[in-house]
Amino acid sequence: MEISKLTVRTVIFLLSVFIGRVYAQDGDNSQEFIMKGKVEGKIFTDFNYCLNKGDDTKNFELKRAYFGYGVEFAKDFFAKIRVDVGGAEFITPEINNQYVFFKTAAVYYKTEKLMVGFGLQDTYQFKVEENLWGKRYVMPTMPDYQKFNFSADIGVAFVYRTDNFDFDFSFFNGQGYKQFDADNAFRTGLGVTSYLFDRRVILRAFGDYSTDSLHLASFTGLAGLKLDRFTFGAEYTYQHNYIYTDGHVRSGYSLFSQYNFTDKLGLWMRIDGVWSDFDNLSSEYENAEDYISKWEKRDGLYSYTGIEYVIVPKHLTTSLNYQHHTPDGKGNANTDFIYFNVEVKW
Repeated sequence: MEISKLTVRTVIFLLSVFIGRVYAQDGDNSQEFIMKGKVEGKIFTDFNYCLNKGDDTKNFELKRAYFGYGVEFAKDFFAKIRVDVGGAEFITPEINNQYVFFKTAAVYYKTEKLMVGFGLQDTYQFKVEENLWGKRYVMPTMPDYQKFNFSADIGVAFVYRTDNFDFDFSFFNGQGYKQFDADNAFRTGLGVTSYLFDRRVILRAFGDYSTDSLHLASFTGLAGLKLDRFTFGAEYTYQHNYIYTDGHVRSGYSLFSQYNFTDKLGLWMRIDGVWSDFDNLSSEYENAEDYISKWEKRDGLYSYTGIEYVIVPKHLTTSLNYQHHTPDGKGNANTDFIYFNVEVKW
C-alpha cells in the first residue's frame, strides 16, 4: 500500500504543477479562440482461408471500425472522442456479436514538449511498437495481441518530450476500456524512449505495476531500426501474475521487419514466441489442469509473412499474408491461414 500512496502523491504533485503552469498562461488563453475540429475513421476488414487438413473455414471479417472527432477548443487544449465497433477481434464462445463502446473520451493539454491527458485514453505501452510495426490492421503488436496490457484505459497520463527522449508516466484504473470497476486498485506505468542517430534507432523500456491485492508487474523492452526502405524491431515482454492470476508468469518476444521495394510495395515478416511458467500456480485453482491447457494452446510460436500494397497513400492499404501458429503442449494442432487484409482510414 505504501507504493500506492506514493504513486497517488506523485500524481497529485504532477497535476498541481500542471494546473499552476496553465494558470500562469491564463492571460494568453483568455483571448478569443476559434475552435478547430477534425473527423477521423478507420476500418480493418479481411478475408481469410484455413489451410489445415479437414478444416475448410473461410470468412469475410470486419475486425474493427473506429469513428472519432477531435476538437481544439482553446489554446493548448483539445478533446477527443472515439467510438470502437468490436468485430472479429472480440468474438469468443461467450460473445458472438458486434458491440459498440467508447475507446477514447478524454481532454488533453499539449504544448511543444508536454502533453497531459485526463479521461479514457490510449495507454503508452504499445504506441512506439505499434508505430514501428505499422501493421495494426493485420494484427496488434505481440504484447497487445497477447493481452499483457490494455490498449486504452481511464485515468491520467503525462508525456514529456525532448529532442532525443520521450518520458511517459501513467496512472490508470487498470480495468481497460470495456469495464470501469471501482475496486480501489490502480495500474501505474513508466516508460522511457530514446531516439538516436537522427531518430533512426529507437530504444524503449516500459514497466508497470498494479496495486491490487494480487500485485501484477510487467516489463517491456524494445529496440528498433527505421531506415528509408527498411524497418526492423525486436521486443520482449515479461509479466508476473499474468492478468491477475496468482503464480502465472508469462513472457514473449517479437521480431518483425519490412523492406519497401517502392513507396507502395513492401515485403514484411514477423515471428512471435510466447510461453508460460506455471510452477508456482496457486493451489486455490481446482481446475489448474484446464487452466494450464487453455494457455498452452495460446502459447507457442507464431509466424507471419506477407506483401503489403498501398493503393491510396495514407488512406487505403492492403496485405496478402500467411499466418501460422505452433502451440505448446501435446495434442495441440498447428493452425495455418491465408489472409487478405484491408485498412481504410481518413
